[in-house]
Amino acid sequence: MTMRMDAPASYPGAPTSSVPALNDIVDLHCYPLLERSGAAYRDLVAQGRALLEETGAVTFPGFVRPDAVAAMAEQALALRPRMFRFREMHTVYFRPAQDTEAPSHPLRRLLETEKDTVAYADIPESNLTRLLYRSDAVLAFVSDVLDQEQLYRHADPLAALNLQGFSAGQQLGWHFDRSDFSVTLAIQTPEGGGDFEYVRMLRRADDECYDAVGRFLDDPATQKIQILPQVAGTLTMFRGRDSLHRVAPVTGPRLRINAVLAYVDQPNAQFSDYAQKLFYGRTAAAPVA
Repeated sequence: MTMRMDAPASYPGAPTSSVPALNDIVDLHCYPLLERSGAAYRDLVAQGRALLEETGAVTFPGFVRPDAVAAMAEQALALRPRMFRFREMHTVYFRPAQDTEAPSHPLRRLLETEKDTVAYADIPESNLTRLLYRSDAVLAFVSDVLDQEQLYRHADPLAALNLQGFSAGQQLGWHFDRSDFSVTLAIQTPEGGGDFEYVRMLRRADDECYDAVGRFLDDPATQKIQILPQVAGTLTMFRGRDSLHRVAPVTGPRLRINAVLAYVDQPNAQFSDYAQKLFYGRTAAAPVA
């Protein structure tokens, strides 16, 4: 059983029909998204929930078929001229540095993030990653694994879906997320570096754990660092509000590419003008020429 999608096939090795099916993108044998009432689907969701509870993260290797993820990488590289270079010094809490704190305090220490991003408005309708994001079956699967009664695609025309590229020397500095969860797809791995590293539950809802965070920033050996595999085609769901995490610096000329699929628990979510300008260099949704 396949689900028809609403954009033309436009990638190498695409099926001969004018409209690709979800089966042409997702491995529906391993991930039976269209059979939500079936035992295999229920087991898959149960295993995902258990891993999220135990480790704060779950990966689904081979979620996207090899030929499709190769096409996604090719399409993302074609969009490289549209990438906005984001570079920011920030605290792990993404709050302004507090000059009143001691230099060693986590609220005063700055870390670097540098990445290149293609905004949602710049991703063509026929792009395979965009088709994946627009799939109701994928949305339902994410909602089920995250045990959310209802999730929505982000309504922001720039932030809903992003393609992120990390070239040599670029990285995502240690930080806590401001959202309860994130959903990402690995599209292309670099030659070296670029690991997704995290320290589970380094803070709590009622305690920022400044001392433990500060000790970790001084010496990462004070905590157990876990690494999530970033093999191309892997879908990852991660709870990063209380787990410190980063993308390690990339080495080599091969671009590290991943997609950030923004799902939220409230409809009509929007970024502020400030956030749009900060992350995308603009507030207008019109595609960059």
